[in-house]
Amino acid sequence: MQYNNNGSFGNISTFTFDGTNLKIADDIKMIFGTNSDAHIEYNENQDDFLIISGSHKGIVLSGSTIQIAGTLEGASPLKIGGQMVFTSTGSAGAFAIGPNSEAKIFYENEADNHLIVSGSAGGTRLLGTAISVPSGNLGVHINGDSNITHGITLPDTSQAKGKVKANAFVSYSSIRFKENVEPLGSAVETISKLKGVSYNWIDTGKKDFGFIAEEVGKVLPEIVEWSQDPEFANTMDYTRIISFLVEAVKEQQKKIDVLSEKIEKLDVQ
Repeated sequence: MQYNNNGSFGNISTFTFDGTNLKIADDIKMIFGTNSDAHIEYNENQDDFLIISGSHKGIVLSGSTIQIAGTLEGASPLKIGGQMVFTSTGSAGAFAIGPNSEAKIFYENEADNHLIVSGSAGGTRLLGTAISVPSGNLGVHINGDSNITHGITLPDTSQAKGKVKANAFVSYSSIRFKENVEPLGSAVETISKLKGVSYNWIDTGKKDFGFIAEEVGKVLPEIVEWSQDPEFANTMDYTRIISFLVEAVKEQQKKIDVLSEKIEKLDVQ
């Protein structure tokens, strides 16, 4: 094919040049390379796409900024050497996952300053040999940071989402972490001031057994966590009562041993 000075490619109508633009007819491939394995084609008679087909090695787009004005489809796998930045906040700038795009990861907005990981209708699974929260607290089914008050916070409900199931619960208890260690005294007296009760949870009507945190706080305030309103408590640590129960049993056993010894002496006489 010969380019003429008048701005045409011979008598071939596939290409036209108007002095400014080089025009190529529809469905014609512009082929590159010695092996003809890379081409550009406006594929109008099928999907109406402009096709840029690279060689068997691929395509390199080089530049300080590369923009995609539309939707990037069929890129599998998509490999990115640097950061992936979403300029929009909220669900508009979401990384959507799944055939229905119902699972998303996105930065909510600057006011809330939250990264949202929204699962599908079936939920979200975190898998790995170790899953950690390096800093901050983890809230499960808790709305609002002000309600996430502990390392792990669950809702205040008697429903299943407010419960934790495990084979065992362990606590740090080494002498290495403690000072001013003293034995408990008057354990029976302390236990006698506590009142076990039965009750029904307001949210589900389920019957349960335990203590009233506000009442326990009058006897053992150290194991009760109070709300901002000092009239009401939020939580209490039931496990801390065990140490008083152990010492109370030992106190009572000493009294039983003394009484048994006195009875034995009376029988001998």
